[in-house]
Amino acid sequence: MHICVCVKQTPDSSSVYVDPISGQVDYERFVQVLNPADACALEAAVRLKEQLGGTVLALTLGPTDTESALRAALAMGADTAIRLWSPQASEWGPFTIATVLAACIKREATMPDVVLCGDASSDWASGAVGPALAELLDLPQITGVVQLKVLSEQHQEIVRLQVQRRLERGYREILEAQPPMLMTVTSDLNEPHYPSLPAHMAALRAKIPVLDPLTLPGDILHIESDETTLLEVHTPRPRPRRIAAPDSRHSAFERIGEIVAGGATGRKTRLVEGSNEDLAKVLVEFLRERGFL
Repeated sequence: MHICVCVKQTPDSSSVYVDPISGQVDYERFVQVLNPADACALEAAVRLKEQLGGTVLALTLGPTDTESALRAALAMGADTAIRLWSPQASEWGPFTIATVLAACIKREATMPDVVLCGDASSDWASGAVGPALAELLDLPQITGVVQLKVLSEQHQEIVRLQVQRRLERGYREILEAQPPMLMTVTSDLNEPHYPSLPAHMAALRAKIPVLDPLTLPGDILHIESDETTLLEVHTPRPRPRRIAAPDSRHSAFERIGEIVAGGATGRKTRLVEGSNEDLAKVLVEFLRERGFL
């Protein structure tokens, strides 16, 4: 099985600083890392390779410093990596980027059986590259994947995957799919493993080819409308701390203690033992007393 993973290097969210006076982002403070959702996509690709065999290609579009993301991908288990870059690429939007990635994938000797992307990047989070890439490659797609399981064995010719995807309002959808296909995964899919030191050293010594996307076949620089209008940049507002209201039946001293403790003094726990039927009855009674049922 040939798997292609599209990755992106993004700033670590903890290193982003916005000047409160000018409203400008301090780019010099950025610590660049592999996009978390892309790291989960790469981990899923490596696990598929271990179960079914095959190769993993890591692909990105970016300047020289983005090679660190590709080297992280090689250390995690990718077999090869390709970097695309042109000075004009800094002005490209998600649909032009998807066109470039599709042109690079099509030039490969064999089309990938599975293309994996992160559902969104941690910087702009447009979520448009993956679906646009599926359209350009004429592949069926599954977005928002939170669970991935292989149903077929390694010796079987037909590969079957069981996929659980996230829907609106907390719903989940379970699908069974067969390659070729494209999947966009969330950062909840798995926990990427930490590469070993020999893998890191081998990734640092690896040579990563660089391709000019303008030399790829196809209409790369098509006219793209402005998808996003940036109105304001600001740091995320911290969530307000919830302070439990003290019990009015208590004394002033006790109410002050409840406020200081965040309401912890007014909480009560109850340990219930018994059969499953007894536990279910107690739980239903608890929910009814508090108006949930």
